Amino acid sequence: MQNLPIGIQTFSEIIEKDYLYIDKTESIYNLLKKGKYFFLSRPRRFGKSLLVSTLKEIFKGNKELFKGLYIYDKIDGNEKYPVINLSMSNLKGTNELSSIYESAYLMLETNAIEYGIKLKKYDNPAITFSVLISELAKNNKVVVLIDEYDKPIVDHLTHNEISKRNRNFLRDFYSVLKDKDQHIKFCLLTGVSKFSKVSVFSGLNNLYDITLDRNFSTICGITQDELNKYFDDRLPAIANEYGITIEELKLKIKEWYNGYSWDGVNKLYNPFSILNFFNSYKFDNFWFSSGTPSFLIEKYKESKTIIEDIKEFKTASTFFDQSEIDIIDFRPLLFQTGYLTVKEYDFINNIYTLGYPNKEVKDAFLSYIAATFVEKSPGDLGYLNTYLRLSLMSNDLSRFFKYLKSIFSSIPYQLHIANEAYYHSLFYLIMELTGIEMDLEVSTNKGRIDGVIEFEKVIYIIEFKYLADNKNVEELLNTAITQIKTKEYFAPYLKKGKSIKYLAIAINKETVEYKFEEN
Repeated sequence: MQNLPIGIQTFSEIIEKDYLYIDKTESIYNLLKKGKYFFLSRPRRFGKSLLVSTLKEIFKGNKELFKGLYIYDKIDGNEKYPVINLSMSNLKGTNELSSIYESAYLMLETNAIEYGIKLKKYDNPAITFSVLISELAKNNKVVVLIDEYDKPIVDHLTHNEISKRNRNFLRDFYSVLKDKDQHIKFCLLTGVSKFSKVSVFSGLNNLYDITLDRNFSTICGITQDELNKYFDDRLPAIANEYGITIEELKLKIKEWYNGYSWDGVNKLYNPFSILNFFNSYKFDNFWFSSGTPSFLIEKYKESKTIIEDIKEFKTASTFFDQSEIDIIDFRPLLFQTGYLTVKEYDFINNIYTLGYPNKEVKDAFLSYIAATFVEKSPGDLGYLNTYLRLSLMSNDLSRFFKYLKSIFSSIPYQLHIANEAYYHSLFYLIMELTGIEMDLEVSTNKGRIDGVIEFEKVIYIIEFKYLADNKNVEELLNTAITQIKTKEYFAPYLKKGKSIKYLAIAINKETVEYKFEEN
């Protein structure tokens, strides 16, 4: 059984040291036939760097590395091209542009040394980059592979001046590629985000964006067929460990780590999570825990996005590009960074349905968001949410609201917002974290129900009220119960034959009160 290449992104090392390699070379071969300039966006730890490394070895003519792989008999080992391979994660610099310049010079010099070129340092790294391409092209056309093209921008999205400065530098740097078109054989840029209009790509408008292209939707990530092919021999031992069947284990793995898609058809597993799962035999938030960008939380707070609006929504293709650094939309950012994915695609109307990819991302993300509002760790919240779920499922409302009050009391005073929608959203978030499905804003012929929670034997019809300072809590709760009754919110559920409970909830920054009646 081959070792798993956890954290290894160098193709030659994976092959030479006999690590497990999932053959993506058919997609790569199709890409090589497609054109010349490409851009691919994928979340972090999704295989972009390995893709770049694989392309590098193909163009350098190291054919024997590909023995046994799809592309082996389709490439000529005698056809070699000089490769400029730049990882922009190596660009350093926060307060001084000079530090970015020095990092860029160092990267370019490293590439030049590999080909015996003594590179002159010009006033701007873009000039040095241009000269390097010209020098390498004296022997053959040049391949340019740029990984994490946007790292110097996205790392500083909470500091507009720094991110804009880095954007301007990168825009000038990448514009060299268009100017040197006659010397370039192939070019690929990978990253997380895509900034359009007057941003990074304004000087490089000849890139073909394959991010949402169905032909290349599986070029990174692991398909179900690939999981079955490359990991089936590891399943029996894990199934035995958990005391379940192999099929049950597969379903559980799928629930936790499958679901990423860029075309709405092909579903993918996160490779980082899968490798770590099969290495540890443990279901855990591997990808999420490997580095949640702090700027996401800041952008969430700035956006004032209602958390239930993230669960699943429809949008047009224009949604996916960011226009400018200082007006970044939070939801496209969630898609680009891997917290949302394409669930369905209506190609006739060009409408995408987006939602959480899987249990790992949904649970961890919601816990992280919740932890920003309450003075509790995600671990403490997980403990409380378990008891919330058990209490509600057993109809122990007294206990349920005891734990709910504990969470609400942890919200710092300054984060409270005096309106019903805020608390409605927060309650929904907590229910999501407990694993309890709550239908929101359910329309009936007489009105709209705030929330419905349905279990095997009981249905809760929920009406929220904001408890203003001048309101009597008992009166407010009675009003909510009366509203449920007079508008007959219960009517659509009578035919189900389950116990129906009317649940009124009154909330403010100081308390959570409730009242319930049975139908």
